[in-house]
Amino acid sequence: MTLTIRTLADSPHSYLASATSPCGRSTFFIYFRDDILGAMSLYEFAEMLRKHHGLPQIDLAFRDTQLHLGDGAIPSLLPYDE
Repeated sequence: MTLTIRTLADSPHSYLASATSPCGRSTFFIYFRDDILGAMSLYEFAEMLRKHHGLPQIDLAFRDTQLHLGDGAIPSLLPYDE
């Protein structure tokens, strides 16, 4: 399973990571910032996915493309503070 991390276009210090389940029926997301709490959250999220799916490891993939979320429902849930 690969956890893909992208920068949010409207907030350069915020990230959205996503992973699709091995069976392809679910996609998991986490929003985090580039600070120690964000790093801890990302680690715990990856460990949760790894343990839940019984995987030996979770691969991380960083994408240079910024993620533009537009005006949908997800941006209203993210705590932008910049």
